[in-house]
Amino acid sequence: MKVPELYNRQTKKIELENTYKVNGLAFLYKNTLGRALTKSLLNKSMVSKAYARYVKSPKSLGQIPKFIDHYQINTEEVKEPIHSFKCFNDFFIRELKENARPIDNEPSHLISPADSRLMIFDLSEASNIPVKGYWYSLESLLKDEALAAEYADGWCFVYRLAPNDYHRYSYIDKGTQDGVRRIKGVLHSVHPLALAETRALIAKNYRELTILHTENFGDVLHLEVGALLVGKIIQGHDGPYSFERGEEKGYFEYGGSTVVQIFKKDSIQPDADILAYSQKRIETLVQLGEKVGLKAN
Repeated sequence: MKVPELYNRQTKKIELENTYKVNGLAFLYKNTLGRALTKSLLNKSMVSKAYARYVKSPKSLGQIPKFIDHYQINTEEVKEPIHSFKCFNDFFIRELKENARPIDNEPSHLISPADSRLMIFDLSEASNIPVKGYWYSLESLLKDEALAAEYADGWCFVYRLAPNDYHRYSYIDKGTQDGVRRIKGVLHSVHPLALAETRALIAKNYRELTILHTENFGDVLHLEVGALLVGKIIQGHDGPYSFERGEEKGYFEYGGSTVVQIFKKDSIQPDADILAYSQKRIETLVQLGEKVGLKAN
């Protein structure tokens, strides 16, 4: 299996994804029996629920030091002492100390909603969006023909959260939101191996759609996408709500998952470096609150 390449904006170098539990994923998505199990059983919500019970139990505590060591996680920025967590999920949804993720508060700067690997797509050039070997149409993703038509030539930002990332995500601007729409689907992994082996994957995942009415970037379609072993998306506010730039919107429980944001073409301009690497199908490492684009003139 080819390990995905990532662009690091800090070092301006390409690095390789630090994967975790790859052997199990290789079995699920490359082995014939594994693929059969994935289709027949592992994509069912009961598997996610069973694993969720484990990571929320004291039996999972032993996973925390292994996880920290494997990913070299900076524990100095974690808000609560590591010994205070009662289970692995508590650590996974950990909060960070104040200012651990500074928010770029320049109103014209578009910021990342999460720590993640970002890839940007120009929807005017592709009616179907490729993400690590699979494709989905805007209409199949949104399950809304009118919305899909309205944003058909816009920008699509795909923020893929790896298991080691900070799994809380925030609002990108001041504004208001409509109520959250829930779109049923089949849970799959968002690990790069799974993405390389599955077609129309994201369209099969459970997802939640919120329309954000922002002050600087117009109406933005914001989706959270669930994944294998992660069906739980925790929203701070399910209904209409007024929010501030950088305010927490919600978080994902255990696993890796994805945030997708879709903008109208004339509302923003993506940062040139991220766009250039996206055209090469290379994701860019970004952190919550970091500038990833500009308000269009």
